Amino acid sequence: MTAAEVAPYAQTGGLADVLRALPPALAKRGHEVKVILPAYGGIDRRGFAFDPAEDHLDVPVGIARVPVRTVSRRLAERVTLTLLVNEELFGRRGYYGTGGGDFPDNARRFSCLAAATVALAARAARTPDVLHGHDWHAGLLPLFARAARGWRDGRAPRTVHTIHNMGYQGHFADRDIDWVAPAGRLREAVFRTEGIEYRGGINYMKAALVYADRITAVSPRYAWEITTREGGFGLQDVARQRGAALSGILNGADYDRWDPARDPHLAERYDARSLDRKEASRAALRAAFGLGEEEPARPILGVVSRLVDQKGIDLVLEASPWLLRNGADLVVLGSGDPRLVEGLENLRRIHPTRVGVFIGFNEALSHKVVAGSDLLLIPSRYEPCGLVQMHAMRYGTIPVVHRTGGLADTVRDEGEQPGRGTGFVFDGVDAGSLAYAVERAVTLRATEPPRWEALRSRAVAADFSWDRSAAEYEALYRSL
Repeated sequence: MTAAEVAPYAQTGGLADVLRALPPALAKRGHEVKVILPAYGGIDRRGFAFDPAEDHLDVPVGIARVPVRTVSRRLAERVTLTLLVNEELFGRRGYYGTGGGDFPDNARRFSCLAAATVALAARAARTPDVLHGHDWHAGLLPLFARAARGWRDGRAPRTVHTIHNMGYQGHFADRDIDWVAPAGRLREAVFRTEGIEYRGGINYMKAALVYADRITAVSPRYAWEITTREGGFGLQDVARQRGAALSGILNGADYDRWDPARDPHLAERYDARSLDRKEASRAALRAAFGLGEEEPARPILGVVSRLVDQKGIDLVLEASPWLLRNGADLVVLGSGDPRLVEGLENLRRIHPTRVGVFIGFNEALSHKVVAGSDLLLIPSRYEPCGLVQMHAMRYGTIPVVHRTGGLADTVRDEGEQPGRGTGFVFDGVDAGSLAYAVERAVTLRATEPPRWEALRSRAVAADFSWDRSAAEYEALYRSL
């Protein structure tokens, strides 16, 4: 498996969580998994060791050869993490850029990531059955695997590519084709509309869509959404053309880290049989954010998210007067767009005992928000999968979500399926739709306590373990 992020070594979002959880889940099913990650400057390399059998790669990157060293460590039984060491390309601080921008040599850097993966696979004592790349950073992997020669077992590995977010594609200028293919037959074959050419330049995600043997998206609904104009971000036609090779496999939840019965960050641990102990987490959350205690029965609406428009944070701000006026308190944890951060900080200043805001990432506090809230708001405009709604359900916190991507695949609306629901779902991408969904939830909590408790119990019982997802990936691999 090849990716630009693997938690806890390098992380900006959910991609890293998948690469932390999926390989061990596959290993439990008997598979040997090597995970390949660039050796970024901020990664602590203590515990990693050189392997003479893999070290000193001479990696072809377009017209050049790039020296790459490797260091590895065992993460779990049958799971190895290998870092690609090239200080010029990867040793700097930052994964993709600094100050919100991109490094000007990202086309070269991530071409090297894919090419080095193929070089390692070709050197292995036994050729891997599958090379599995994730998102645009590994988008060239299927192309390079097809073009490579001299596989040790006389056969090339099959390739799988997983799309975590079609909104980020690795679109570069035409001159960057130099880092993909030297002048000659390969360049002529790929730099065309049917290949990796895209609006006069090149596109790494398109390369994966065109050349991978199988393509997966991180939820069944998202696999369909990327074939639409709204969800394809310009590549919807290519995704539709590969429809027979495209499927959706829902990400799993890491219940080793997200389990209220074992969570070290909670004021008091609890499980499905002791949901009343969740009250200790509500009290602790109120204290942590300075919310007023004169009405502790008021529901707490939680948000744990990147603070960007894609996540619908602007809708939360727009709906906040109604939410507060109708008796709910609000707690927000995250970082992102300065405009949204300023709006949330202003809201907190106006309502200091009703609104709590923490700008930044704090692992322990994120667990406290998920456990201590009554409802978790996830109004994303689009959400390929999403994990926080799965975590919330395990903690007995009811998700309120927009009907998109993995949110629609994981949350059943209690109004549409009475007695079977696990949360509340709304369709319109507007503040009114969000507010009405919250109103339905708050009203049910206040007026029908038995039904509310039954809803929470169903949410806790929902199973989104990685074992189920790993079984689907295993079946996909075997089909190849």
